[in-house]
Amino acid sequence: MKSALVLPALWALLCAAVAASDKPPPRPSQQTVREGDDEVLYLDGLADPKRWRPAECTVSASEKLKARGRPTVHVHIPVDHHAGQKKYPIGWPRMYLNLKRPDETPWAEFERFEFMVHATMSRGKPPKRVLNLQIHCPARPHVTNRNLSEITLGKWVRVSIPMRQIANVAEVRRLGLNISESDYRHGEKLDFRLGAFRLARAAEFGLGGLEVRSRVMYADAPVLKLQLDVVGPPQKIGGGLPLTIRRGKEILHTETVAVERGFQSVRIDLTKLKLAPGTYSVIAFAGDEKRQASGGFRVVESPWQEGRK
Repeated sequence: MKSALVLPALWALLCAAVAASDKPPPRPSQQTVREGDDEVLYLDGLADPKRWRPAECTVSASEKLKARGRPTVHVHIPVDHHAGQKKYPIGWPRMYLNLKRPDETPWAEFERFEFMVHATMSRGKPPKRVLNLQIHCPARPHVTNRNLSEITLGKWVRVSIPMRQIANVAEVRRLGLNISESDYRHGEKLDFRLGAFRLARAAEFGLGGLEVRSRVMYADAPVLKLQLDVVGPPQKIGGGLPLTIRRGKEILHTETVAVERGFQSVRIDLTKLKLAPGTYSVIAFAGDEKRQASGGFRVVESPWQEGRK
């Protein structure tokens, strides 16, 4: 009797476990917001000083100075050329933060990682290597280092890092900040405030750039090569990119090509168009004033066509 009851219960647990394994990975709980032409996901948790692990510096919440009114972390560094490790007394004040998954790690679905930074120092101007940002994806060799050269003393500045500059960005796991004390003089005091951390992307499907790879081409060229920078939420890009080829106002060809977000090459088949020598344009989103992008090219007579006459 007991085995008759136990077996169905075990079967139910096994089915539940299989069903759970088939579920898609959890999605971020936060909601994006629209700011101008951008869709933004704020990561205010990155400004929580309790989450950072500092060494040779102190971390606290910034109360008076805030990045656009959002939570802001204050990093204080007293440069000391004698207090580092025994072998390396001139050290690397540093701090690290582990990102929460999945809420803080959907970077690959966005186009830029951004934040605001404000700096004050006991020196007159910052050195060339002022403050280094590390982005671990998840670890070496996929660690992107970025000198925050935008920093201007006494002013809030925005740091904007394109995702295409971050190696293996889909596996982002940890952030780090550090200086090299060799870039500063002993006894100098440094204060950095960072906040308004966010992931950003274009709110609508569009192009960040359209370039015709061959501005001059022979009349018998089989393809037109384009370099595109596609922006926007992934779910809005799936319908494809509408392209039009014109000579003056005359429409010669239209087609919709499959694209994905980011930089990519696209080829348009010209074999059936038999373009005559002249000036042409290729237009994306023709008729859409806000999204329209275009590039020009010139067709010249082919020496090989001449030889076949």
